[in-house]
Amino acid sequence: MTSTLDELLRDPLFQLNAVLWLAQPLPGESQVTPLFHNKGFTVYAIAPLLALPPDVQLAAQEARVSVQPGVRPDVVLIHEREGRFAFAECKGGSFRSSAAEQARSLLIVAGPRAAEVLGLAGKQVSSSLLALVTPESERLPWAEGLTELLEKLREAHLPVGEFSVLGLVLTDTDISLSANGMGAAFFGVHPGLNTILGLEPDTDPRPLYFIPYDPDVMQSADEQALCRRILFERMHSTVVAGVGRAHPPADLSLESNNILNDAMLGMYGQWENRDSARHMRRLCRQFMEAVAQAVHRMVPGTMVYQPGVGWKITIRDEDQHDKLMDALTRFSCETLDLQAELVPTLFDGPEGDAPKPC
Repeated sequence: MTSTLDELLRDPLFQLNAVLWLAQPLPGESQVTPLFHNKGFTVYAIAPLLALPPDVQLAAQEARVSVQPGVRPDVVLIHEREGRFAFAECKGGSFRSSAAEQARSLLIVAGPRAAEVLGLAGKQVSSSLLALVTPESERLPWAEGLTELLEKLREAHLPVGEFSVLGLVLTDTDISLSANGMGAAFFGVHPGLNTILGLEPDTDPRPLYFIPYDPDVMQSADEQALCRRILFERMHSTVVAGVGRAHPPADLSLESNNILNDAMLGMYGQWENRDSARHMRRLCRQFMEAVAQAVHRMVPGTMVYQPGVGWKITIRDEDQHDKLMDALTRFSCETLDLQAELVPTLFDGPEGDAPKPC
Protein backbone atom coordinates (compact mmCIF):
# COMPACT_ATOMS: atom_id res chain seq x y z
CA MET A 1 0.00 0.00 0.00
CA THR A 2 2.97 2.33 0.69
CA SER A 3 4.04 2.42 -2.95
CA THR A 4 0.44 3.16 -3.95
CA LEU A 5 0.27 6.04 -1.47
CA ASP A 6 3.61 7.35 -2.72
CA GLU A 7 2.09 7.53 -6.20
CA LEU A 8 -1.10 9.05 -4.78
CA LEU A 9 0.84 12.00 -3.34
CA ARG A 10 1.80 12.87 -6.92
CA ASP A 11 -1.78 12.69 -8.16
CA PRO A 12 -3.14 16.25 -8.59
CA LEU A 13 -6.65 14.91 -7.85
CA PHE A 14 -5.49 13.68 -4.45
CA GLN A 15 -3.72 17.00 -3.88
CA LEU A 16 -6.85 18.94 -4.85
CA ASN A 17 -8.96 16.94 -2.42
CA ALA A 18 -6.33 17.36 0.27
CA VAL A 19 -6.66 21.15 -0.05
CA LEU A 20 -10.46 20.85 0.11
CA TRP A 21 -10.23 18.58 3.18
CA LEU A 22 -8.05 21.13 4.94
CA ALA A 23 -10.68 23.86 4.49
CA GLN A 24 -13.83 21.92 5.50
CA PRO A 25 -15.74 21.78 8.82
CA LEU A 26 -15.15 18.07 9.43
CA PRO A 27 -16.25 16.16 12.55
CA GLY A 28 -13.70 15.48 15.23
CA GLU A 29 -13.73 11.72 14.61
CA SER A 30 -12.82 12.17 10.93
CA GLN A 31 -9.62 10.63 9.56
CA VAL A 32 -8.82 14.07 8.15
CA THR A 33 -7.62 17.02 10.21
CA PRO A 34 -9.10 20.23 8.68
CA LEU A 35 -5.94 22.19 9.34
CA PHE A 36 -6.88 25.37 7.43
CA HIS A 37 -10.54 25.42 8.50
CA ASN A 38 -9.44 25.27 12.12
CA LYS A 39 -7.57 28.51 11.43
CA GLY A 40 -10.54 30.25 9.79
CA PHE A 41 -10.07 29.39 6.09
CA THR A 42 -12.86 28.16 3.81
CA VAL A 43 -13.20 27.47 0.08
CA TYR A 44 -13.86 30.64 -1.91
CA ALA A 45 -13.87 29.11 -5.42
CA ILE A 46 -12.73 26.03 -7.34
CA ALA A 47 -10.90 26.56 -10.65
CA PRO A 48 -12.00 30.20 -11.23
CA LEU A 49 -10.72 31.89 -14.37
CA LEU A 50 -8.78 34.94 -13.16
CA ALA A 51 -7.67 37.53 -15.70
CA LEU A 52 -4.54 39.64 -15.29
CA PRO A 53 -5.30 43.39 -15.38
CA PRO A 54 -4.88 44.74 -18.95
CA ASP A 55 -2.13 47.18 -17.96
CA VAL A 56 -0.18 44.34 -16.34
CA GLN A 57 -0.51 42.26 -19.50
CA LEU A 58 0.75 45.22 -21.54
CA ALA A 59 3.64 45.85 -19.15
CA ALA A 60 4.63 42.17 -19.34
CA GLN A 61 4.52 42.31 -23.14
CA GLU A 62 6.71 45.42 -23.20
CA ALA A 63 9.15 43.75 -20.80
CA ARG A 64 9.13 40.63 -22.99
CA VAL A 65 7.91 38.50 -20.10
CA SER A 66 5.65 35.65 -21.14
CA VAL A 67 2.45 35.38 -19.07
CA GLN A 68 -1.01 33.91 -19.52
CA PRO A 69 -3.77 36.53 -19.84
CA GLY A 70 -5.97 34.34 -17.65
CA VAL A 71 -5.13 31.57 -15.24
CA ARG A 72 -7.11 29.04 -13.18
CA PRO A 73 -5.71 28.23 -9.74
CA ASP A 74 -7.06 24.89 -8.54
CA VAL A 75 -8.65 26.36 -5.42
CA VAL A 76 -8.95 29.82 -3.87
CA LEU A 77 -9.18 29.83 -0.08
CA ILE A 78 -10.42 32.75 2.00
CA HIS A 79 -10.07 33.82 5.61
CA GLU A 80 -13.15 36.02 5.48
CA ARG A 81 -12.77 37.79 8.80
CA GLU A 82 -9.17 38.82 8.10
CA GLY A 83 -9.43 39.22 4.31
CA ARG A 84 -6.68 36.73 3.52
CA PHE A 85 -6.74 34.87 0.18
CA ALA A 86 -4.64 31.84 -0.77
CA PHE A 87 -4.39 30.81 -4.42
CA ALA A 88 -3.68 27.08 -4.24
CA GLU A 89 -2.16 25.21 -7.17
CA CYS A 90 -1.47 21.45 -7.15
CA LYS A 91 1.56 19.97 -8.91
CA GLY A 92 2.49 16.32 -9.04
CA GLY A 93 5.81 16.57 -10.88
CA SER A 94 9.03 18.54 -10.80
CA PHE A 95 9.38 22.17 -11.77
CA ARG A 96 9.94 22.54 -15.51
CA SER A 97 10.41 25.54 -17.76
CA SER A 98 7.11 24.66 -19.48
CA ALA A 99 5.31 25.59 -16.26
CA ALA A 100 6.94 29.03 -16.06
CA GLU A 101 4.27 30.97 -17.96
CA GLN A 102 1.47 29.71 -15.72
CA ALA A 103 3.60 30.19 -12.59
CA ARG A 104 4.39 33.83 -13.51
CA SER A 105 0.67 34.50 -13.95
CA LEU A 106 -0.16 32.90 -10.60
CA LEU A 107 2.50 34.99 -8.86
CA ILE A 108 0.93 38.13 -10.35
CA VAL A 109 -2.62 37.04 -9.46
CA ALA A 110 -1.52 36.51 -5.85
CA GLY A 111 0.14 39.92 -5.73
CA PRO A 112 -0.95 43.44 -4.71
CA ARG A 113 -3.62 43.51 -7.45
CA ALA A 114 -5.38 40.41 -6.06
CA ALA A 115 -8.53 42.31 -5.10
CA GLU A 116 -8.87 43.69 -8.64
CA VAL A 117 -8.26 40.24 -10.13
CA LEU A 118 -10.97 38.77 -7.90
CA GLY A 119 -13.38 41.62 -8.66
CA LEU A 120 -13.39 42.81 -5.04
CA ALA A 121 -12.90 46.14 -3.33
CA GLY A 122 -9.33 46.76 -2.26
CA LYS A 123 -10.16 46.74 1.45
CA GLN A 124 -11.59 43.21 1.13
CA VAL A 125 -8.14 41.72 0.54
CA SER A 126 -5.62 42.38 3.29
CA SER A 127 -3.05 39.81 2.15
CA SER A 128 -2.65 37.07 -0.43
CA LEU A 129 -0.34 34.16 -1.16
CA LEU A 130 0.36 31.62 -3.88
CA ALA A 131 0.28 28.23 -2.12
CA LEU A 132 1.75 25.50 -4.30
CA VAL A 133 1.06 21.93 -3.12
CA THR A 134 3.43 19.18 -4.20
CA PRO A 135 5.09 16.02 -2.83
CA GLU A 136 7.79 16.85 -0.30
CA SER A 137 10.45 15.48 -2.65
CA GLU A 138 9.55 18.21 -5.17
CA ARG A 139 9.21 21.07 -2.69
CA LEU A 140 12.77 22.42 -3.00
CA PRO A 141 12.89 22.36 -6.86
CA TRP A 142 9.56 24.22 -6.98
CA ALA A 143 10.71 26.73 -4.38
CA GLU A 144 13.92 27.38 -6.33
CA GLY A 145 12.05 27.70 -9.63
CA LEU A 146 9.44 30.08 -8.22
CA THR A 147 12.11 32.17 -6.51
CA GLU A 148 13.92 32.66 -9.83
CA LEU A 149 10.68 33.60 -11.59
CA LEU A 150 9.75 36.00 -8.79
CA GLU A 151 13.09 37.82 -9.02
CA LYS A 152 12.77 38.27 -12.79
CA LEU A 153 9.19 39.57 -12.45
CA ARG A 154 10.38 42.10 -9.89
CA GLU A 155 13.22 43.15 -12.18
CA ALA A 156 10.57 43.81 -14.84
CA HIS A 157 8.65 45.96 -12.29
CA LEU A 158 5.57 43.75 -12.46
CA PRO A 159 3.28 43.51 -9.40
CA VAL A 160 3.89 40.13 -7.80
CA GLY A 161 2.98 38.38 -4.57
CA GLU A 162 4.68 35.98 -2.22
CA PHE A 163 4.53 32.21 -2.43
CA SER A 164 4.88 29.16 -0.24
CA VAL A 165 5.47 25.59 -1.38
CA LEU A 166 3.60 23.12 0.82
CA GLY A 167 4.93 19.56 0.78
CA LEU A 168 2.91 16.38 1.22
CA VAL A 169 4.81 13.91 3.39
CA LEU A 170 4.04 10.19 3.81
CA THR A 171 4.97 8.55 7.13
CA ASP A 172 4.20 5.11 8.56
CA THR A 173 1.08 6.43 10.31
CA ASP A 174 -0.16 9.45 8.38
CA ILE A 175 0.10 11.94 5.56
CA SER A 176 1.33 15.31 6.76
CA LEU A 177 1.65 18.78 5.29
CA SER A 178 5.03 20.44 5.49
CA ALA A 179 4.79 24.23 5.80
CA ASN A 180 7.75 26.62 5.75
CA GLY A 181 7.97 29.91 7.64
CA MET A 182 5.91 32.06 5.26
CA GLY A 183 3.25 29.43 4.59
CA ALA A 184 3.02 28.51 8.26
CA ALA A 185 2.61 32.17 9.23
CA PHE A 186 -0.01 32.88 6.55
CA PHE A 187 -2.18 29.88 7.47
CA GLY A 188 -1.42 30.08 11.18
CA VAL A 189 -0.15 26.48 11.38
CA HIS A 190 2.96 25.04 13.01
CA PRO A 191 6.20 25.28 11.01
CA GLY A 192 7.28 21.82 9.93
CA LEU A 193 5.01 18.78 9.71
CA ASN A 194 1.26 18.98 10.35
CA THR A 195 -0.76 15.76 10.24
CA ILE A 196 -3.69 15.95 7.83
CA LEU A 197 -4.73 12.32 7.25
CA GLY A 198 -4.40 9.36 9.59
CA LEU A 199 -3.63 6.06 7.88
CA GLU A 200 -4.72 2.54 8.69
CA PRO A 201 -3.30 -0.62 7.08
CA ASP A 202 -4.73 -1.38 3.62
CA THR A 203 -6.92 1.72 3.50
CA ASP A 204 -7.58 3.79 0.39
CA PRO A 205 -8.36 7.49 0.94
CA ARG A 206 -10.01 7.96 -2.48
CA PRO A 207 -13.58 7.22 -1.30
CA LEU A 208 -13.16 10.24 1.02
CA TYR A 209 -12.63 12.59 -1.93
CA PHE A 210 -14.90 15.62 -2.22
CA ILE A 211 -14.21 15.59 -5.96
CA PRO A 212 -13.80 11.93 -6.99
CA TYR A 213 -13.22 12.77 -10.66
CA ASP A 214 -11.90 15.86 -12.45
CA PRO A 215 -11.63 15.89 -16.26
CA ASP A 216 -8.83 18.49 -16.07
CA VAL A 217 -6.51 16.21 -14.11
CA MET A 218 -4.03 14.12 -16.10
CA GLN A 219 -4.36 10.49 -14.98
CA SER A 220 -3.70 7.03 -16.38
CA ALA A 221 -6.66 5.34 -18.06
CA ASP A 222 -7.01 2.89 -15.14
CA GLU A 223 -6.91 5.63 -12.51
CA GLN A 224 -9.41 7.73 -14.45
CA ALA A 225 -11.76 4.75 -14.77
CA LEU A 226 -11.56 4.13 -11.02
CA CYS A 227 -12.34 7.78 -10.28
CA ARG A 228 -15.31 7.75 -12.67
CA ARG A 229 -16.65 4.63 -10.98
CA ILE A 230 -16.49 6.29 -7.57
CA LEU A 231 -18.41 9.26 -9.00
CA PHE A 232 -21.03 6.97 -10.57
CA GLU A 233 -21.44 5.05 -7.31
CA ARG A 234 -22.07 8.28 -5.45
CA MET A 235 -24.63 9.39 -8.03
CA HIS A 236 -26.27 5.98 -7.71
CA SER A 237 -26.52 6.46 -3.94
CA THR A 238 -28.08 9.90 -4.48
CA VAL A 239 -30.78 8.48 -6.78
CA VAL A 240 -31.53 5.52 -4.49
CA ALA A 241 -31.75 7.77 -1.43
CA GLY A 242 -34.00 10.28 -3.21
CA VAL A 243 -36.44 7.61 -4.37
CA GLY A 244 -36.27 5.78 -1.07
CA ARG A 245 -37.40 8.88 0.84
CA ALA A 246 -40.41 9.44 -1.44
CA HIS A 247 -43.90 8.61 -0.11
CA PRO A 248 -46.30 7.50 -2.88
CA PRO A 249 -48.16 8.82 -4.64
CA ALA A 250 -45.32 11.20 -5.53
CA ASP A 251 -43.53 12.92 -8.40
CA LEU A 252 -39.79 13.29 -7.96
CA SER A 253 -37.46 15.40 -10.13
CA LEU A 254 -33.71 14.72 -10.24
CA GLU A 255 -31.68 17.47 -11.91
CA SER A 256 -28.07 16.99 -13.04
CA ASN A 257 -26.62 19.91 -11.09
CA ASN A 258 -28.23 18.69 -7.86
CA ILE A 259 -27.16 15.09 -8.43
CA LEU A 260 -23.56 16.18 -9.05
CA ASN A 261 -23.51 18.59 -6.13
CA ASP A 262 -24.74 15.85 -3.81
CA ALA A 263 -22.26 13.33 -5.23
CA MET A 264 -19.41 15.83 -4.77
CA LEU A 265 -20.46 16.77 -1.23
CA GLY A 266 -21.41 20.32 -2.18
CA MET A 267 -18.27 21.13 -4.20
CA TYR A 268 -19.82 21.01 -7.68
CA GLY A 269 -21.68 24.24 -6.92
CA GLN A 270 -18.34 26.00 -6.36
CA TRP A 271 -16.75 24.75 -9.58
CA GLU A 272 -16.19 27.72 -11.89
CA ASN A 273 -14.64 25.96 -14.88
CA ARG A 274 -17.63 25.81 -17.24
CA ASP A 275 -16.03 23.35 -19.66
CA SER A 276 -15.31 20.92 -16.84
CA ALA A 277 -18.80 21.40 -15.41
CA ARG A 278 -20.31 20.65 -18.84
CA HIS A 279 -18.19 17.50 -19.06
CA MET A 280 -19.48 16.41 -15.65
CA ARG A 281 -23.08 16.95 -16.73
CA ARG A 282 -22.46 14.73 -19.75
CA LEU A 283 -21.14 12.06 -17.41
CA CYS A 284 -24.28 12.46 -15.31
CA ARG A 285 -26.39 12.12 -18.46
CA GLN A 286 -24.53 8.91 -19.39
CA PHE A 287 -25.17 7.51 -15.93
CA MET A 288 -28.82 8.55 -15.73
CA GLU A 289 -29.56 7.14 -19.19
CA ALA A 290 -28.21 3.76 -18.06
CA VAL A 291 -30.30 3.92 -14.87
CA ALA A 292 -33.43 4.90 -16.83
CA GLN A 293 -32.94 1.96 -19.19
CA ALA A 294 -32.64 -0.44 -16.24
CA VAL A 295 -35.75 1.03 -14.59
CA HIS A 296 -37.71 0.91 -17.86
CA ARG A 297 -37.13 -2.84 -18.18
CA MET A 298 -38.76 -3.49 -14.79
CA VAL A 299 -41.14 -0.53 -14.36
CA PRO A 300 -41.91 0.99 -17.80
CA GLY A 301 -42.79 4.68 -18.00
CA THR A 302 -41.70 5.45 -14.44
CA MET A 303 -38.57 7.49 -15.20
CA VAL A 304 -38.52 9.99 -18.08
CA TYR A 305 -36.44 13.02 -18.97
CA GLN A 306 -38.10 16.44 -19.20
CA PRO A 307 -36.02 19.31 -20.70
CA GLY A 308 -35.51 22.10 -18.20
CA VAL A 309 -36.76 19.93 -15.35
CA GLY A 310 -34.51 16.90 -15.26
CA TRP A 311 -35.37 13.28 -14.69
CA LYS A 312 -38.98 12.96 -13.58
CA ILE A 313 -39.87 9.86 -11.58
CA THR A 314 -43.55 9.08 -11.09
CA ILE A 315 -44.51 6.81 -8.19
CA ARG A 316 -48.20 5.95 -8.16
CA ASP A 317 -48.41 3.53 -5.22
CA GLU A 318 -46.45 1.38 -2.80
CA ASP A 319 -46.25 -1.54 -5.22
CA GLN A 320 -44.66 0.60 -7.92
CA HIS A 321 -42.36 2.14 -5.32
CA ASP A 322 -41.15 -1.31 -4.27
CA LYS A 323 -40.53 -2.34 -7.89
CA LEU A 324 -38.68 0.91 -8.59
CA MET A 325 -36.45 0.48 -5.55
CA ASP A 326 -35.78 -3.12 -6.61
CA ALA A 327 -34.73 -1.94 -10.08
CA LEU A 328 -32.49 0.79 -8.67
CA THR A 329 -30.76 -1.38 -6.08
CA ARG A 330 -30.14 -4.11 -8.68
CA PHE A 331 -28.43 -1.59 -10.98
CA SER A 332 -24.64 -1.89 -10.90
CA CYS A 333 -22.17 0.81 -11.93
CA GLU A 334 -19.86 -1.99 -13.11
CA THR A 335 -22.07 -2.32 -16.21
CA LEU A 336 -21.04 1.18 -17.36
CA ASP A 337 -18.22 1.91 -19.78
CA LEU A 338 -15.85 3.78 -17.48
CA GLN A 339 -13.54 4.87 -20.32
CA ALA A 340 -16.12 5.94 -22.89
CA GLU A 341 -15.45 9.17 -24.75
CA LEU A 342 -18.12 11.81 -24.14
CA VAL A 343 -19.23 13.38 -27.42
CA PRO A 344 -20.79 16.88 -27.37
CA THR A 345 -24.29 17.14 -28.81
CA LEU A 346 -26.57 19.91 -30.03
CA PHE A 347 -28.48 19.66 -26.77
CA ASP A 348 -25.72 20.77 -24.40
CA GLY A 349 -27.11 23.23 -21.90
CA PRO A 350 -27.45 24.05 -18.23
CA GLU A 351 -29.09 20.69 -17.52
CA GLY A 352 -26.68 18.73 -19.70
CA ASP A 353 -27.27 16.66 -22.79
CA ALA A 354 -30.73 15.49 -23.73
CA PRO A 355 -31.06 11.75 -23.11
CA LYS A 356 -31.81 9.00 -25.51
CA PRO A 357 -35.37 7.67 -25.29
CA CYS A 358 -35.91 4.49 -23.31
